[in-house]
Amino acid sequence: MTAELSTVNNDLVILHREAHGHLKLNRQSPDYGFARDSVTVALTVAELPAACAEYPCVMARQPDGALSLLAVTGLQAGHNLFVAADGAWQGQYLPATLATWPFRLVRESDDGRFLVAVRPEALNPSVGDPLFNAEGQELPWLLERLRQLTETDAGMGATTAQLAQLDAAGVLVDRSLQVILPDGRDLELHGFMTVDEARLQGLPADTVHALHTSGALTLAYLHLLSLRQFRQLVARSGELAKQAALQEAQQLAALNGQAGPLAQAESVAVPAAKTT
Repeated sequence: MTAELSTVNNDLVILHREAHGHLKLNRQSPDYGFARDSVTVALTVAELPAACAEYPCVMARQPDGALSLLAVTGLQAGHNLFVAADGAWQGQYLPATLATWPFRLVRESDDGRFLVAVRPEALNPSVGDPLFNAEGQELPWLLERLRQLTETDAGMGATTAQLAQLDAAGVLVDRSLQVILPDGRDLELHGFMTVDEARLQGLPADTVHALHTSGALTLAYLHLLSLRQFRQLVARSGELAKQAALQEAQQLAALNGQAGPLAQAESVAVPAAKTT
């Protein structure tokens, strides 16, 4: 299992009113195609109540040793089950790290300040909403996006702290998961961690109290609740595979001058800071 979005930190430039003042962002039809190859999306603990109802939410240890909370969005490397062919997000809940895209906070090496960065190819000169007004000031929608960005960044810090508490309590364990897809193929997911429920139940009272006070105990139980969504993820994979097969059959039939099977298959459907 991929532990992080591979594209999130690449190809960013500092947002600048002079360089980007003439550009726009199409907020009406956002393109999440950059996440197409990722099977996880980073979450904050504040997102768990919504995210756990749709995605399996697990933990992964990053190269620096810190732990991340991740929504699992795919079962096979390079195939996100929630990104449509046109780049639309097909989940009911959109994780904050995607909702704030194409903006990110980056730390200046000199004084540690955070600056706002943007992925320039997400902007264009003609379609969407401008970022700045004629005086070079951020427009209200951009200010709100930057507020969300700052809030999400702070939430990541709080999430890391709570995960560290669970780790110190000894309840996080490495896991792998054997999945049988609807077409009969076997897949093994690995590289993630979950809470061991037996260990959690066996913690001394003072540790449980500390986890409860910090919010880490709620995180643990919402995470455990989310694991049932693996079944829904497998079912979603099967539905998408079925739809892809029907589309391929229709295309082949069209090439042969025949009516495609999709005409009889209408019931098949995809489940659903600072600028310078």
